[in-house]
Amino acid sequence: MSKELTKKAVEMLLNGATLVREPCPYCKGVRIMKSGSALCVTCGKEAVEEKVESILTKTQQKTESSSLDNLDKKIKELTEDLQKEKDYEKQKQILHAINEIIAIKEKLKSL
Repeated sequence: MSKELTKKAVEMLLNGATLVREPCPYCKGVRIMKSGSALCVTCGKEAVEEKVESILTKTQQKTESSSLDNLDKKIKELTEDLQKEKDYEKQKQILHAINEIIAIKEKLKSL
């Protein structure tokens, strides 16, 4: 790492830049991000990156989507169980479980 590159990295950090979790795609070095631009401390290459908030939002959406899909599958399974069940108490338990899953889905959607 050159002195010039080190100086630039230090200035960026002092001015509010943050370390990036993902390594440099070119050399696997440490990167620093400021205003959507990432600088590799090792090789000096810069790349425009998506803002951290945008990345987190996309990750959350994927997680929520798969969670909602799993909850939908569980509701379907419980509905099939409910159709087969003859015991009134077990029917109540299944309905209670379905209601809980629906409440969880609503909470996930509101996040």
